[in-house]
Amino acid sequence: MTQPSARAPDSQLNGTARAAPLPGRTTDNHPMASLPASNDSLLVLSTTGRASEWQTLRDIVRTDTEDGFRAYVTFVDDEVWRGATAEELRDAMPARGSRAAILFAADERTLSEPGFPVLVIDLAEHRPPFRCIAAQLWAVENNLNIANMDWEEFADAVDGTGVYRGF
Repeated sequence: MTQPSARAPDSQLNGTARAAPLPGRTTDNHPMASLPASNDSLLVLSTTGRASEWQTLRDIVRTDTEDGFRAYVTFVDDEVWRGATAEELRDAMPARGSRAAILFAADERTLSEPGFPVLVIDLAEHRPPFRCIAAQLWAVENNLNIANMDWEEFADAVDGTGVYRGF
C-alpha cells in the first residue's frame, strides 16, 4: 500500500458540523436534511446516549499514526441523524460541494464494540458498506479519497465479522 501524501484538513478536526434541514421534506423517522458540504469525508454520529464513546472515537480518529497519517474527516453530531441508515445518510449528501468518495457513520455497533468499527459508506458507486476499526480509518479515508486504492481492496480484506482491521 502506497502511503498517501499529507494534506490540510478541510475543517477543524475538533469541531462539528450541523445539518441544514430541507423545508417540507420529512420521513417517518426524522426530517430530511442535507449533510454539510465538505472536502473531507464526514463521520456522522447516528446513535444516542454514548457521549463518552463518541469522544473516544473522535480522539482515536484525530490521532496521527507513527508515520504522520490521519483521517481527514468532518465530525457531524446532530440529533437529526440519530437512527439514520447508511442509505439515508448517502442520500443526504449534498449534490455539490463534496469531493469525498466515502462517508463514515458511528452507529450503535461502532460505539459498543472494541476497536470502534465505523461503518464505511460508498458515495460513488453505492457498493455495500463495510466496517473499519477507528485506528485504521486513516488508511481507508486517505486511499479511497485520492483513488490510490480501490473499494474492493478494503472490502475484500474484512474479517469474519465484516470489519477491516488493516493489511
